[in-house]
Amino acid sequence: MTLFRQSHFTAPDVRSLCWRGDDLVDWVGGGRAFTIAGEEQRSNVSYGYRFDAATASPDGRFAVIYERLGTKGLLLRDGRVVRELDRSYDHADAYEFPVVLFNGPDGRPLLAHCPGDYCRLEFEEAETGRSLTASADRKPTDFFHSQLRASPRGKRLLSAGWLWHPLSLVTCYDVAQALADPRHLDDSHGLGASFNPGLAEESSACWLDDDHLAVAASAEPEQDSIEEDIEPRLHPCGLAVYNVVSRTCLQAFKMGEPPGTMFPVGKGHVLSLYRHPKLIELSTGKVLHAWTELSSGRQDGSIMWGLSDDAMPPPMAFDPTSGRFAIANRDTITVLEFNLPAFSAM
Repeated sequence: MTLFRQSHFTAPDVRSLCWRGDDLVDWVGGGRAFTIAGEEQRSNVSYGYRFDAATASPDGRFAVIYERLGTKGLLLRDGRVVRELDRSYDHADAYEFPVVLFNGPDGRPLLAHCPGDYCRLEFEEAETGRSLTASADRKPTDFFHSQLRASPRGKRLLSAGWLWHPLSLVTCYDVAQALADPRHLDDSHGLGASFNPGLAEESSACWLDDDHLAVAASAEPEQDSIEEDIEPRLHPCGLAVYNVVSRTCLQAFKMGEPPGTMFPVGKGHVLSLYRHPKLIELSTGKVLHAWTELSSGRQDGSIMWGLSDDAMPPPMAFDPTSGRFAIANRDTITVLEFNLPAFSAM
């Protein structure tokens, strides 16, 4: 049974990638669009700023273009500017701009970002800009939010950020609870920050469903010692699966290198993006396939300060609903289409 199909087409000077239905859109490049067959729809829009990344809502209608290691972003609706977004200057040149567009539990398009303090996470209606979590009595703990991801049905939100000294950690929140009481967002422990007892650096995470996370660890040594060796648990250069409700580790594996940024391929596999895309089976930790001809950068956490230009992640986009991944290397876009029914049957 074929697990994936691979194709590619020529596309020079791509600056970002987001899925919009069956098309790929370069929002930083003004809204250039490509079909999977490589047909291009050009745009005459040009943004006079250092934007270098983009993220989009599930339907592709809303998008945010931003500077990864800067303070400025733009919210777009159908390619038109809705409003400017800002974040705190504090260490902004060191870690990735925190922003995500997602559909809330009631289906509303929501925007999550940190428009004021780096530690104060806010939810807004994407359409109107109305704040849904403004409150005078909020007192957020000291945590640098980054790499925001929403669970498939918008039930939960994760933040793979860091706290000083620095230590990368993953925290997650219940969206409905945050909308009812915004103070829920002020606890950096959320539903389970620092899932692992050994304090291996939790460099990234992705949702497998609304209640389960895959969490990756950097190569940094463990930050603390524990009295008893509790297994399974996350180790340096490791990968672990957690139930965020029970706060239990279900599976854990030591890998040959940090997994880096990850995307879910069904509920039992992830696409790891450190150096090259790699398909990892979560029941065994086995790498089923590695695309060594593709370069996906060396991002290993939200802190990207010091990465050379060739180690920065290239334009990439993943559609978890259809199981499609696209990556731009040099003048070529490669598309991987995963056979999700085949993965479900494994």
